[in-house]
Amino acid sequence: MQPTSLRIQLLRRLLPAMLALLLAGAGTAYWVAWRSATKAYDRALFDITLAIAEQLRMLDGKPQLPLTQQARAVLLTDKFDQIFYAVRGASAEMLDGEPGLPMPPPESPRTRNTDGRYYYDGFVDGKPIRVAALQMELAGQAVTVLAGETMIKRNALVREIILGMLLPELMLVLVSISVVWFGIRSGLRPLAELRRELAGRSQADLRPVRVDVPEEIQPVVTEVNGLLQRLEHSLGSQRNFVSDAAHQLRTPIAALQAQVEAAIIESSPDSRQKLEGILAAAHRLSRLVAQMLALARAEPSLAQTQPEVSLEEVVQQTAEIWLPMAISRQIDLGFELSPAFVRGNSLLLQELLGNLLDNALRYTPANGSVTVSCGQNAAGAWLSVEDSGRGIAEAEREKVFERFYQPPGSRSDGNGLGLAIVREIARQHGGTTIAMPSEKLGGAQLKITFPAASTAAFQ
Repeated sequence: MQPTSLRIQLLRRLLPAMLALLLAGAGTAYWVAWRSATKAYDRALFDITLAIAEQLRMLDGKPQLPLTQQARAVLLTDKFDQIFYAVRGASAEMLDGEPGLPMPPPESPRTRNTDGRYYYDGFVDGKPIRVAALQMELAGQAVTVLAGETMIKRNALVREIILGMLLPELMLVLVSISVVWFGIRSGLRPLAELRRELAGRSQADLRPVRVDVPEEIQPVVTEVNGLLQRLEHSLGSQRNFVSDAAHQLRTPIAALQAQVEAAIIESSPDSRQKLEGILAAAHRLSRLVAQMLALARAEPSLAQTQPEVSLEEVVQQTAEIWLPMAISRQIDLGFELSPAFVRGNSLLLQELLGNLLDNALRYTPANGSVTVSCGQNAAGAWLSVEDSGRGIAEAEREKVFERFYQPPGSRSDGNGLGLAIVREIARQHGGTTIAMPSEKLGGAQLKITFPAASTAAFQ
């Protein structure tokens, strides 16, 4: 299951709430805008009814509106809306004005004021209008004065008020989203530092994590440190057991070898062959114990605290030990060395090269060749051992680095730990191991690449 971004999760929770607030704000803004526009323009519209009411006169016992054409034009002129007026008698008969203006609806507390004012919505020629009505008496007769106008100004004012109120809210939403997005990045920066701290460690660097993190993340760091402490205790116990066992086995094995060698000298020709087989098995056992001890003491250290080691010197020191075996097996052991430096443990690197040479000499036939080379480039340092043996099958190139693994049909008297030790020591120095065919000698090539300790070697 693909993990979801924490930013996305928070936004999924915040955006609905923000949207609800925005809708509530829009509803409130619309209500406030509509109420404000209605009050303002209703008062102006009612002023028209008052102006008309002041001009009413009784002529021949009937209300009349003696307005000149100019006065009517001034009264009904508006820059945005159409203005209508009407005057009706007691029986709602039309006395003057626009006959399409509707009369006030039945009396209700919402539409009728205490002084005979009415405000309500209606239609004239299919156009929505707002109407103000004034019921009054003129010379004892009931008269209703109506004034209406279209809704252009009102709607424009409502839009302006809504935009004026909603734009800041929209800006607030955008700012909130930005704060969430970039705030989470800032808040998660300690987790990135924790990740870099853990990613930069070797598999055996089990020191407590020292990273400043927020209080909410501190329990995670505490649990990680607890786990590292338990792992360190467990791995230390395992290494100590292997080391102690190997140390304890070395003495009786050495005594066994000495006794078998003495028995061979004193034995008859018939029993000598059997004793030589026992001695060979004792030598193999001694080699196995030595390799187990090397694997157990291969303790990784922080690369930055280790000194620089010259791979040329490592090869020269190791070659002194393995040259006699190469000569005895009639194998040409050659060297192609260039300056190369790594940070690490010189003794462990000698153990690494010794196992590579042991493996190469075992699988190279008489009159064959083994070449050791090292060098350095911008990517790092490298150490290579290649031979003219039968090589390693492609399917076996990863398996040969596993503990106690030997290729099918192998006639070697090895125990399958040599290349496992090589890989472990390489890992502890930040390196990688690769098995490949040798282009020069036709057999196998085992190459170790290390991170560069210094650029001085190739500048």
